[in-house]
Amino acid sequence: MERATPDEILTVNANIRLHEQEIASIDAAIQNALRQVNQLRMQKAQHLGAIAKYRGSISLAWRSPEDVLALIFEHCAASGWANAPLVISHVCSKWRQASFFPRVWSHIHLTSQSVDPVGKTHLWLSRSLQSPLHVTVDVQALDTHLLNAFELILDNASRWHSFNLSASFAQQATHMLTRCNRPFPHLSCLGITSFSAGLDTEGGSDDLAGLEEVFSQAPRLSSIRIVSNRFPPNLPQTVADLSLELAEAPSSRPSIPAAFEMLGGLPSLRSLTLVIPDHFVEVLEFPGGQATATLLPCLERLVINAAPDATEILQYLQVPNLRFLHLRSSELPLNRPHEVTGQALRRFLEISSPPLELLELHDIDIRREDYLHCLALLPRLEELRLHETEIPNDVILSLRGPAGVCPRLKRLDLRWCEQLAGRALVDFVRSRMESGDSQATTPYDSIEEITVINCALVEESDIIDLARLTVCSVVVRSLEDHCRSRGCCNNARYRQRLRLRH
Repeated sequence: MERATPDEILTVNANIRLHEQEIASIDAAIQNALRQVNQLRMQKAQHLGAIAKYRGSISLAWRSPEDVLALIFEHCAASGWANAPLVISHVCSKWRQASFFPRVWSHIHLTSQSVDPVGKTHLWLSRSLQSPLHVTVDVQALDTHLLNAFELILDNASRWHSFNLSASFAQQATHMLTRCNRPFPHLSCLGITSFSAGLDTEGGSDDLAGLEEVFSQAPRLSSIRIVSNRFPPNLPQTVADLSLELAEAPSSRPSIPAAFEMLGGLPSLRSLTLVIPDHFVEVLEFPGGQATATLLPCLERLVINAAPDATEILQYLQVPNLRFLHLRSSELPLNRPHEVTGQALRRFLEISSPPLELLELHDIDIRREDYLHCLALLPRLEELRLHETEIPNDVILSLRGPAGVCPRLKRLDLRWCEQLAGRALVDFVRSRMESGDSQATTPYDSIEEITVINCALVEESDIIDLARLTVCSVVVRSLEDHCRSRGCCNNARYRQRLRLRH
């Protein structure tokens, strides 16, 4: 290759400079275009901001009256969001104005982790004015600041409507409760969570003793929920709605006779819920021999959520005015009849002869003969709920009109009943639709609603036939349904198939 001459080198360098100049011009054009893009983006952001502002001015949150916003904010605080009033007051001027409604500040949450609990309590009390107070106290450790803040709240005891106390140990709860020995004219709801270590020390008793005395000046206290590993030795005489939940590890043998003796001394008791985990059933002290059943003359609702063996306690209760009975297993279904439950339920119904309107068996199965015997004792039954319970077809057919048992039955809720045939259900519902039969010895009601969820032998054609006869549901509808929180009866695939095919 020949060497470039000086003239050729000058020509090449000149061409390079021309291209470099073009590149510089292009870079300048790019920079100018980018500046224009940024300017356009800024203009776009301004327009988007204006759109959001205009949309906000017509949004439900802005158009809602302040008292409605205040009610929403109150629900936020009641759900456990302790600092809700402070946070929402910084969103916008309208929300800030709504946050000044006194009831928004009526839910006071006091915990051992609270920063400046005295100052916070002062603020909440001052802004709540004379609104009813709902007090929640979570005690992990007793300290001076927490106790001083609690004393401030106690100074407003005349405004208390509900009180929830959670403590790691029963002695801590007792220490807080002993400070409550004063008038509570409007207190209606009480919740206590604490656990016994099984030891009594110089610091005080290791159980929730003295509740009756502490709240003797609370004439409206009607609802109490206690979560502990012991049954309380006494309770205020005014309680009408009671929930006793055993939890954590047992520190001793919870005594059913002692608990029932305590319940028998509550003259106003109308609703009772007992929650007994599986590991407590093994250590429970049951009544021995031919123990006399405890009379609860005013009880109308009984809920037992426990292992099937715990249903034995039914036969030691006499409840002549019971209207609603819910038996729910805390274990997985046994997939076989549970003889203890069937026998206890039979004896319970024979002793009490209650005017039962609702019977629920959730994940509890009993024998065919127990079904037939128990249903024959329930002439006023209006609703029957069965979940994971293998009720035979002939038991359903025993309900047929006009001569069937349970003539007042109006609603039937069946879930995961694997042996029940759809045709038997259709025949049963159709038999109740026939009125004026001369063979009817007693008046009987038609089936107003039937719910069928995940019953293997109930075909789609059966659902359609049931829907032609009465209201037929394949969904969980009530917000208070026991299965909603468990997620066991969503039935989404089955509902989708029905929608697509019919």
